[in-house]
Amino acid sequence: MRVLGIDAGGTKTIFSLCSGEGEVLCTLNRPSIAMQRLGEDAQREALWEGLTAALREAGLPAGEPMREISAVCFGAPCWGESEADDEAMRRNMSRIFGDTPQLICNDAQIAWAGSFALQPGINILAGTGAMSFGMDVHGRMARCGGWGEHFADEGSGYWLGKRLLSLFCKEADGRLPKGALYPLVRERLGLRIDFDIIDTVLRHYLPYRDKVAGLQLLLLEAARQGDENAVNSYREAGREIALNVKGILERLDFSAGAKVSYSGGIFKVGAWVLDTFRDTLEACGCTLVRPLAPPWIGALMAAIQLVGGDAPPVLERLIKAGKEE
Repeated sequence: MRVLGIDAGGTKTIFSLCSGEGEVLCTLNRPSIAMQRLGEDAQREALWEGLTAALREAGLPAGEPMREISAVCFGAPCWGESEADDEAMRRNMSRIFGDTPQLICNDAQIAWAGSFALQPGINILAGTGAMSFGMDVHGRMARCGGWGEHFADEGSGYWLGKRLLSLFCKEADGRLPKGALYPLVRERLGLRIDFDIIDTVLRHYLPYRDKVAGLQLLLLEAARQGDENAVNSYREAGREIALNVKGILERLDFSAGAKVSYSGGIFKVGAWVLDTFRDTLEACGCTLVRPLAPPWIGALMAAIQLVGGDAPPVLERLIKAGKEE
């Protein structure tokens, strides 16, 4: 038995294969295959290309891929947010995988699956976007956040990218004291005068979700150089991200206390985010725990569960593989 996991985030996709014993056979990085970015036909082509490339990477025949796959889990960005897009993804998966057992879910769900190895808990996923997903002891599931970058996703990479732009404008005006952020943005964006940022952002950043989120790296550099406005933005991000947990607590049964874990690039910033994140959670009676495994492992765990192969030794082998990657 072999299963396929697809961890499709907002900026990249990881295709992975593992055996029924939990041995990871390959991991393959690809660009995002989000429906909103590609459309139905291009997403189907990307799914097929990723599947066949993963089989070849694992040394398996790719000519008749469905003979090699027993189950598949597709953790998709924005799943559950558009009936038309969800139906298009169902068609794509059906056309490629036929009657093979399959789970299509939001990418936040596979992040939870990896962090808790399919057990009760709440996970926060904060990367390009931000949202939480949890399961209680009764097996009931819920999500919170993930309303989109245009008016929500507080604490996400996109939100922090926009915060960088806002802080630059305020520092340029003198509404905030100039710190390391101001000259850093001028230099990296090649601004001749401050107002050049308007045309630069409109032409080269705002049309692209991942590029706006990528501006977060400039904010991080400014914070590391001591810009207090940038540092405070990360502290605020930690608080905002933690508020997603409260929405899950309101809807599921965590009366015995909730364990909360995390995944996504924003948490790699470190203490500025994690400290305020932890403080906000503890005020809600929650306990912060480290994730057991990354989201791509969660996709494999969910795929194995579809065919009843999620025995503890198999999950433990996958957890170990995730730590080694």
